Amino acid sequence: MRRFIVRQNIERFERLLSEGLDDHERSMFEQLLAQARNELYWLENIWSQTCPHLGISDSAGANAERCLDRVVMARGANFGSLQLLDIDTAHLCLIAHHNFDRSSVEQFARVRNGEATTCDAARILQASVFVEDIESADGFASLRGWTRRIGIRAIQTTPIFGHSGKFIGAFSTHYASPRSFSSEEREMNSVSSEQFRRLFADMGRT
Repeated sequence: MRRFIVRQNIERFERLLSEGLDDHERSMFEQLLAQARNELYWLENIWSQTCPHLGISDSAGANAERCLDRVVMARGANFGSLQLLDIDTAHLCLIAHHNFDRSSVEQFARVRNGEATTCDAARILQASVFVEDIESADGFASLRGWTRRIGIRAIQTTPIFGHSGKFIGAFSTHYASPRSFSSEEREMNSVSSEQFRRLFADMGRT
């Protein structure tokens, strides 16, 4: 995944900078190291940037990242995102992602009511949203600029509900190719939604 690769690059650049280099080489690797560290900043600990006022602890945020990573890999997806509802603003805040780039993180850092995204649709419908091919899907044409740039064709988004039955967030998996979603996959989404509900409960978000 992208985070792993960037961390490896940082370790490699740090190792190279500890060796004897001429001024030109040192300047080049220092610049590459700075770029890699900046990229990693946008790949992890996203909750500290998108919703610092919610007070999500580092351990809870890291658990969210690991849980989302497991879901994405289990589904054979290429990307994933996890969003938590900020009840004060009614925004959906991106608190974890899998394989997004900086531009995607900034674009979906906070999703407002009425934005034509699958997570907002899941909030409105109070049900999972399945997009088998974004290129032919009604209602999500505004997403195509982003999906074409990053390489996404299919999306599923599943709502997360608290103990009271109220919507508290959503998670999505994104795929590079068009696909249909089997009944087994839909059942797995329900299991994952319950896992995320427990995770949010640990954050005090129920």
